[in-house]
Amino acid sequence: MDFNRTEKGQRCHQYCIFVFCQGALLTESVCCVCRFGALERCKELVEAGYDVRQPDKENVSLLHWAAINNRADLVKYYIAKGAVIDQLGGDLNSTPLHWAIRQGHLQMVIQLLRYGADPSLADGEGYRGLHLAVLFQHMPIAAYLMAKGQEVDVPDSNGQTSLMLAAQKIIGPEPTNFLLKCNASVNAVDKVNRNSPLHCAVLAGNVDAVHILLEAGASVDLQNANVRPSACVQCMFSVCVLWAVGAVLDMNSESWLLKGVLLACILAVINLTCRYNIVVLAEAGCLDPRIFCTSCMMRKPMRAHHCFICNACIAKQDHHSVWINGCIGARNHQFFVLFLITLNLLGVWMFYGSIKYWTNHCMAESSEQNLWAFVTGLVGCSPWVLYVFCMAFFHVTWASILLAHQLYQIAFLGLTTAERSSLMHSQRKLPHSSLRQNPFNRGVLKNLVNFFQLRCCGLCKPMVLDWTQEFPMGLNRDHPMFNSMDPV
Repeated sequence: MDFNRTEKGQRCHQYCIFVFCQGALLTESVCCVCRFGALERCKELVEAGYDVRQPDKENVSLLHWAAINNRADLVKYYIAKGAVIDQLGGDLNSTPLHWAIRQGHLQMVIQLLRYGADPSLADGEGYRGLHLAVLFQHMPIAAYLMAKGQEVDVPDSNGQTSLMLAAQKIIGPEPTNFLLKCNASVNAVDKVNRNSPLHCAVLAGNVDAVHILLEAGASVDLQNANVRPSACVQCMFSVCVLWAVGAVLDMNSESWLLKGVLLACILAVINLTCRYNIVVLAEAGCLDPRIFCTSCMMRKPMRAHHCFICNACIAKQDHHSVWINGCIGARNHQFFVLFLITLNLLGVWMFYGSIKYWTNHCMAESSEQNLWAFVTGLVGCSPWVLYVFCMAFFHVTWASILLAHQLYQIAFLGLTTAERSSLMHSQRKLPHSSLRQNPFNRGVLKNLVNFFQLRCCGLCKPMVLDWTQEFPMGLNRDHPMFNSMDPV
């Protein structure tokens, strides 16, 4: 037996194990620093010989980790070092662009598309970039992809369009309404079951989507391979003529050729303007749901929120009120608070009147009786006064609670109900932040002066702003209340 040859073989085997372990540790180290955005450390490891195209044990490349954690500088470096922009990886066999879309990183999507990423590629589930943006309800990304040339009716591997996925998998009006405004086809059918978007909405029980699709003209007579929409759903659709089209048709000209050219120009200008504005807003960092409303397809004023009941963006929206069947916002918030104050005063006055009446007419008869006899005595004395007292008690209860809630938000926070709800949701990720630390809180006295526009014979100078015309120049993305960069 050759002892030297055996010893050399053992040393070679040990060396191979050492190299393999070192390579595994190096892979884990690169992926770890990539997730946390340590650019300099990544450069050191790559310069030491690590291949940027090498996947880790989960079949995920460095470009995937950089994309999902929104590390723009790392993406730029990896692309320069030869990373494959559309490399497939992960359990879902996705590209880095798919990962960025799932996480809602619009700026990362823009960067990857500039480097040549293909949004038409499908992942392991058959979804393309536009389908993922709709499924995860990232409407700014969906708008940007369509503005860059992606067709709104492009099918996935199962033949389903984005509108079908929105109607079937997302309960609510927003994605369906947005896609219809982008001219999605309401009568397209998939390849497998021949389902239309209306079929998908009915099967999912999505009442909001069914209502919207019927208003958009979806056919109730389309038959699929298995299911037909309910035959009792019969609807008459009214046709609305745009003012511009009516004005062109009403011109004092007998030339139908001129009118046809003008109508074609109107449609072309609307289409080109919408696509151009979306691309400009997205690449300028302004296609943000806090700045751009994907339901109204317009730039939102500062502190505005979209109301799905009113189907409009409300300036400085507080909430939707059932008492006025409308929204409380910048132009009527003061009157709503005064309404609550008046309602409470009226209730207190009714309390006083009821007690005064009972004292003068009922107390002498029931002063020596027990509680039940006392109550029955009040009912027998005057049922109408008791009814007035109960109604006043009911309305004063909710009105006083709502008034206290409103005055606390106005005076101590400087926020509306919608803004407070949004910030409280954000506080779950940032528990140490305070609602009082916001750019609209100017102190109790100034908050009240600005809200009620109090001048006090010139002693106070309230800040006069038209919130319907106040547009944000940009968002401070470093503010801890609005930003979270936790690595995935």
